[in-house]
Amino acid sequence: MSWNGTSFVGILLALFAAQTNCSQEPPTTPPTPGGPAIVGSFTAEAEWVDLKGLQERLAKERGRVVVVNYWATWCEPCREEFPEFVEFHQQWAGRGVTFWAMSLDVASVRDTEVKKFLAEQRVPFPVFIRAATEDPNDFINAIDERWTGELPATFVYDREGRRKQSLFGKQTRKSLEEAVKPLLAAKPGV
Repeated sequence: MSWNGTSFVGILLALFAAQTNCSQEPPTTPPTPGGPAIVGSFTAEAEWVDLKGLQERLAKERGRVVVVNYWATWCEPCREEFPEFVEFHQQWAGRGVTFWAMSLDVASVRDTEVKKFLAEQRVPFPVFIRAATEDPNDFINAIDERWTGELPATFVYDREGRRKQSLFGKQTRKSLEEAVKPLLAAKPGV
């Protein structure tokens, strides 16, 4: 048997799925960078972003608390928590909180499964899809060394862009509120 890049990526994705909280495995087609997928007037664009792009976006949000959720359409707990995120965003967006969702889905389902799911959820916040420009484990470790890759995973950043909370597993609007309230009350620079 000969090994090729696609087989290696498929094995990496299968290993990634084995570490997750989800019962299904992801598709094995690796993502490649591409243009945004517009998902109706009430929803967000799903655009490709790598680690550097994510860090640049976080830097632009200085002065706001940022919540980033990592999810995939094949992850049932991820799908179940999305309505809570829509409610959370609607309640907190005007109060100094930015919410983003980062899909770990692969390119082959972005314009089908991801787009369909976002439209069904009427997603009003920005959605990104991780570009396959770095090793998945390097990406995970750069976000949080304690993160095993389990999905869903949510990370909360203070107004200075420092990660303050790592929330693993399914979240609720209330759990997110509990995470952001102290950060909103804190004096900048503390």
